[in-house]
Amino acid sequence: MRKILRTILLAAAGLGAGGAYAQGDALVMMTWGGVWQKTFDKIAADYQKKTGKQVRVVTQASADAGLARLIAQKARPEVDVWTPNMVNYGRALPAGVLAPLNVSALPNAADVPKSLQFSHGITTWVSQRGIFYRKDLVPFEPTKWEDLWDPRLKGKMAGPAATFDPGYFPLMAAVINGGNERNLDPGFAKLKQLRESFVAFYTNNPQSIRMLEAGEVPLVAWGVLPNVIQHLGPDSKFGFVIPKPAFVAETPMTVVAGTAREKDALAFINYALSPEVQSEIAAAFGSAPANRKATPPPILQKMLPDVDSIYKVDYEYLASEMSKIIDRYDREIMQR
Repeated sequence: MRKILRTILLAAAGLGAGGAYAQGDALVMMTWGGVWQKTFDKIAADYQKKTGKQVRVVTQASADAGLARLIAQKARPEVDVWTPNMVNYGRALPAGVLAPLNVSALPNAADVPKSLQFSHGITTWVSQRGIFYRKDLVPFEPTKWEDLWDPRLKGKMAGPAATFDPGYFPLMAAVINGGNERNLDPGFAKLKQLRESFVAFYTNNPQSIRMLEAGEVPLVAWGVLPNVIQHLGPDSKFGFVIPKPAFVAETPMTVVAGTAREKDALAFINYALSPEVQSEIAAAFGSAPANRKATPPPILQKMLPDVDSIYKVDYEYLASEMSKIIDRYDREIMQR
């Protein structure tokens, strides 16, 4: 009976099959499913071989869902290490679910730029955003953000839903039209002009990729490179461009507040920051490594933007306005 009750409680907490664990057992890391879970499962297995310490990877449907889980478990955290996006990292700070990061316990942090280190987390990989398209279907190959407004793409694009990588797409539209995080009006005004160009909206990465694979659309207006890197190559029918200004997403690893495994959590984060593991993560995610000594995969070396072309997002402000941004995007852009 006690075993049955415990199974029910774990399922209610969202840690069912493949994610349940015994309190006091392995270090628990929460990240996304798919390539992220697969990659960290391998990293965890290698880590256990080298150290004898077990790390169990559990998944979040989204960073929003992950944050909600941490808040719900705040009194008794069941996750030790979390990888949020920067918007939800900003939301997590006032929620009090993250522990201040003890950088002195991370020797490998010495090779991570200070701009990628935060009070409660440290960047582990940097994802690129761009335009994802079918070379054999687009009327022309895009090279800049402004190409999305080309009349030849009318009725040929899929756009991100309000909750997909939220805030980035309207911010991009604002920035290239003289706005910023505090003035998204120019962006929303321009995005309204794309309503007849959008034939569908996608809520997740696999959905956007399926649309391209099936030929439902020739172009995805906002692509996340880690999800499409496996589709690229010299003989591929798929293309991906990172226009200027470049929008990237720093993904930090964080220690959950109240964990009894903080020392183990820091040790695992330090391992994830090592040049060897950083190179492995970069190759798997199609991302730029955070550690300067790591090497990005060959396919990326020509694609990665110059540092000067990267737009520095004010995540703290964007996070504070995110609910309003999502609501406005849903009303003004998605509704017909």
